[in-house]
Amino acid sequence: MSDAQTGVITYTRTDSVALPQSAAEMRFAIRKLDWERLKRCVGRCEKEDSANLAGWYFCCFGIGGSAGVSILPLTIATGVPSWVVPAYWCVTGFASVLGVVLMLIDRRFVRERKGRLDELRVDMTDIEGGFTAMQ
Repeated sequence: MSDAQTGVITYTRTDSVALPQSAAEMRFAIRKLDWERLKRCVGRCEKEDSANLAGWYFCCFGIGGSAGVSILPLTIATGVPSWVVPAYWCVTGFASVLGVVLMLIDRRFVRERKGRLDELRVDMTDIEGGFTAMQ
């Protein structure tokens, strides 16, 4: 091999790029295809189900419900130790409260995620509007 081959290819392209209006304004050039791909990804993020707490709060509601349904037969039954029925009441209450708390936390996460995606979409539309006005 000769010294002229360094493994680097140099070429020029004729793309038009909007230049910054002042020295303080900096821009990052991105191809239109890449921009469209990013917009599609934002749209898919909204449609996709993200990890959530639904399985956990459904489990808590199931535990609370099954313990609650068991309370009546346990109170009628004979020979059951005196601590069993209050323990079932505690399990029912604790599991139900925990399920409600997890459900509220999950709903808040969903609202915050949707808000961030909406804000990102508005920002992308504003940026895109600035470039289409220059064309």
